[in-house]
Amino acid sequence: MTPMHPIDQLPRPRCRHYGALLMALIVLSLLSLGASAQPQVRASVDRNQISMNDTLTLSLTVDSMTFSADPEIKVLENDFHIVNQQESSRSSFINGKVTSLRQWDYTLAPKRKGTLAIPSITLGQYQTRPITITVSEAPAQKKTGSEQVYLESDVTPRRGYVQSQLDYTVRVLTSVNFLEASLEPLEVKGAVVESAGEDRYQTTIEGRYYQVIERHFRIYPQHSGELEIPALTLQARVEGYRQSMLDPGRLVVKRSTAHRVRVMPPADAFTGKVWLPAKKVDISEEWSQAPDSIEVGDSVTRTITLRAEGLLGNQLPALPPSEVANAKLYPDQPSIENPESGPWTGQRVESVAIIPTQPGSYELPEIRIPWWNTETNRQEVAVLPARKIQVVGTTAGPATPNSQPQTSRPPQLQPGPTPPGPFTTWPHWGWWLVAGLAFGNLIFAGLWLAARRTPREEASGTRVTAPTSPNEKAAFKALKQACKRKAPSPIRSALLEWGHAAFDRPLNLQQLATQAPELASACRQLDAILYRGSDVTVDTQGLVDGVERCRKRLAEKPQATDNTALKPLYPN
Repeated sequence: MTPMHPIDQLPRPRCRHYGALLMALIVLSLLSLGASAQPQVRASVDRNQISMNDTLTLSLTVDSMTFSADPEIKVLENDFHIVNQQESSRSSFINGKVTSLRQWDYTLAPKRKGTLAIPSITLGQYQTRPITITVSEAPAQKKTGSEQVYLESDVTPRRGYVQSQLDYTVRVLTSVNFLEASLEPLEVKGAVVESAGEDRYQTTIEGRYYQVIERHFRIYPQHSGELEIPALTLQARVEGYRQSMLDPGRLVVKRSTAHRVRVMPPADAFTGKVWLPAKKVDISEEWSQAPDSIEVGDSVTRTITLRAEGLLGNQLPALPPSEVANAKLYPDQPSIENPESGPWTGQRVESVAIIPTQPGSYELPEIRIPWWNTETNRQEVAVLPARKIQVVGTTAGPATPNSQPQTSRPPQLQPGPTPPGPFTTWPHWGWWLVAGLAFGNLIFAGLWLAARRTPREEASGTRVTAPTSPNEKAAFKALKQACKRKAPSPIRSALLEWGHAAFDRPLNLQQLATQAPELASACRQLDAILYRGSDVTVDTQGLVDGVERCRKRLAEKPQATDNTALKPLYPN
């Protein structure tokens, strides 16, 4: 590490200001280019089916951070109560391209049951598409509302085919804040388990509000017979009643219900070679150029996508190989994915580059994929129709490496005699001379760096920790994300993690307030919320501003690590 020097001895790099100015101009120009494009306006909800006791989140997104119009949301009040609303914006710079978006999130509670419509919402000169929501009657509550924490689970359907998808949901309901919590992972013997995301919302039980955390899983049985889905255990510590910061909270242990599902073997009526039980299967194709006019020697790529709802990507079969007379084919490696969002749960993509060598009209055969519809209990076939391609031009000569697509292997070059050069005729002692000079330069550089250590470093033996280290930056980013969610427990944990990274030692809230007076008010607020049950709210914006001021102070006047202070044995 290069030794630190007093600020008054360092030259003032004037070029740094010009570099920063140039970078700012580049970013502004890219943002202006992005702003000139037509913005895309989207509306989405986290759930389409809810009960009268539930809430849903409506998200309005515009892929332009400079979009100035606000949504006209008064139309939502016909069928929904707007419980909460938040606004955010962010931008990113990836592969030389600037992307940005502005987003509004609204928590909605239905006013009545039935089929409700979230109408088109106007944002400036744009409008979103309407969304249909199904609201059912609130289910009969077996819970009395006297418990602070509940754990539920459910699986659908209760009867399915081998390798078909079962939807499993585990639901945590809590009316108190968790100081810490852990739910054991779902493992089902004889089945493949895939995570399918998480939902958070609020509900009421006997007039008492509960925060609900739903985790969704997809289960794929691999054998017929009876499948047992075990009960899961939740361990959590909730806020206690003692007025002490040493109180670790009350331990709560809950168990979900175990389930048994009947798994049937493949249907006898199925005639396909590969058993594919799914809700829906689709096959489509794309071409890099129109196949009705291809010249001899051109390389055209055909991409076929096989998608399924209710199957994983690795369950989908390989497509039959393509054959075209008087053409060279170069297939690429297939791409297999399991999308996390949308109706499709599995996807297989295969591409092949086609280089025709003679003119004429050719036909690619039809592709048929039989599959079993688990909702109608009958066989169906996904069909990609036959495709004709028309090749024009004259007969191509022998293919050269330049005419082959990137998927083909280039010819291997044969080694030849190396022409004599200035280094091939050097005597061996010349190389020894160069190595000796390089070694001497390394020794001189090391002595010069050791001699330039400042008296302050020699006397104290301490090392100054830069307040903008990678760990500190990551901790500050995590703190800002926690502040956006406005949950006190994650904010407290993220703040302590940042303090550890910034001051190079673990600190509790009181020690952090002493080291950073800018954060004293926020530390007191977190203390009141997490330990004394106070209804004080955390000023998240003030907390982020205070951390930024502290970071600026540490960056302007770095301080040596305090080796005299003892690290606490159990930091909060």
